Amino acid sequence: MKIRKIGVIALALVVAPQASARPAAAKPQAGGVSDATPARTLPNILFVLVDDLGWRDLACYGHPIHETPNIDALAERGMRFTNAYAACPICAPSRAAILTGKFPSNTGFVDNYRSVHKGETLQRAKERQFLDLEEVTLAEAFKAGGYQTGFLGKWHLSQGMEPRLPTDQGFDVNVAGSFWGHPLKGYFSPYQMPNLDDGPKGEYLTDRLTSEAIRVMEGFAQHDPSTGSGQGKPWLLYMSYYTVHGPFHSKPEKTKKYAAKAKKAGVALKSPAYAGMVESLDENVGRLLAWLEEKGLRKKTVVIFTSDNGGMVRATDNRPLRSYKGDLYEGGIRVPCIIDWPGVIRPGSVCDTPVHGVDFFATLLAMAGLPPQPGDHEDSVNLVPLLKGEADFERGPMVWHYPVGVPHIAHSKPGSVIRNGDWKFLRLYEDGREELYNLNDDLGETRNLVASMPEKAAEMKAQLDAVLQRHNAAVPAKPSRPLRKGAKAK
Repeated sequence: MKIRKIGVIALALVVAPQASARPAAAKPQAGGVSDATPARTLPNILFVLVDDLGWRDLACYGHPIHETPNIDALAERGMRFTNAYAACPICAPSRAAILTGKFPSNTGFVDNYRSVHKGETLQRAKERQFLDLEEVTLAEAFKAGGYQTGFLGKWHLSQGMEPRLPTDQGFDVNVAGSFWGHPLKGYFSPYQMPNLDDGPKGEYLTDRLTSEAIRVMEGFAQHDPSTGSGQGKPWLLYMSYYTVHGPFHSKPEKTKKYAAKAKKAGVALKSPAYAGMVESLDENVGRLLAWLEEKGLRKKTVVIFTSDNGGMVRATDNRPLRSYKGDLYEGGIRVPCIIDWPGVIRPGSVCDTPVHGVDFFATLLAMAGLPPQPGDHEDSVNLVPLLKGEADFERGPMVWHYPVGVPHIAHSKPGSVIRNGDWKFLRLYEDGREELYNLNDDLGETRNLVASMPEKAAEMKAQLDAVLQRHNAAVPAKPSRPLRKGAKAK
């Protein structure tokens, strides 16, 4: 891909190493500060993770109706990624990958539920998946580095009611995190949610979680030297909103607003309530950023904003990307991503280089001046050189392994994928089909090049197989579930 110039910054697509290559670890300097990190006070980290937010659901990503001025302003201050990916087309494996810095194929956490072999097929078991306590998480690494750590919102990495919660895996504080994958009672109080007291009747969950996050940061800030009283302990706050996952409950006035706005603009909007949820999300991100400004912490806080998978078919329109949440085509895995690192990232920059959800682990360690832990976050690549605008940055191949699929999502296809540069290769396990796309020329994945470019397909297939074999990934030998009506196996 050509180098893209944004103002005076130029960012190039990586030249990928072989699939077997491992990320190079930055060499720590004296005091544990990475050679990629400027000498300065250790930054606070605000990580904002949204549930089911599609690639085009923000105004700064081209949505014609949604109003997201606060998130758009964040993009203007930082770097907006156009080729950012979640680690899985559904939530729990994607979230586990962020926290471990490992591809789902590496940890075995490939689905919301356990996967078991039944003969030569691979099927879902009834038990929910969980994050092994033996895995070293991002929070544990930061806590060991002297950071205060807090978690709010959707966890979804527990098995039933077992005590495998954020506080069991490195977070000092847990608010509303449990085995819940979405608000079972809805977005308006009473929530009847584990680890969160009900608020006044009618209180909106997204507003409430933001208020709780500000309360937690207030407590953390008591240790900040800028307040004139503390020990100088930086903090990591992992703000994991339940929104914009269903049920699509918006404040009534916002639902009416977007229904009228879409009608006036002549824009087909699948869900005015979903649009209202996006606006409420933006308002609450704005509240978090306003608090940082008020406390004088904005310039010393790194802000990450992203989603755990692509947009839901009932809620939004991912076009020009193909398909939706639950699918390994671009609409299921490509997500919005914005990183603001004050004083380092050139404001308003846009990056076309592909990056992966596992990369946050190594990147944040480097940004915070903490030593890398490649034995733990072994699939994570330090993006700091990219954030600084270095054109010779190399990310390397990215892998997705989703061998079961979601039975209740009609378009969900179990399979495995590798992307290397502009090339994307898919193996679909229902019928053994293989597909090859050049995403630079064919963003919508409309032209399968396997037949016309067999050598390139074979090369990509070999790279994918090498990674899956190295990870000892479970792969079905036969279709992982019955073929749908009209499908034919090869």
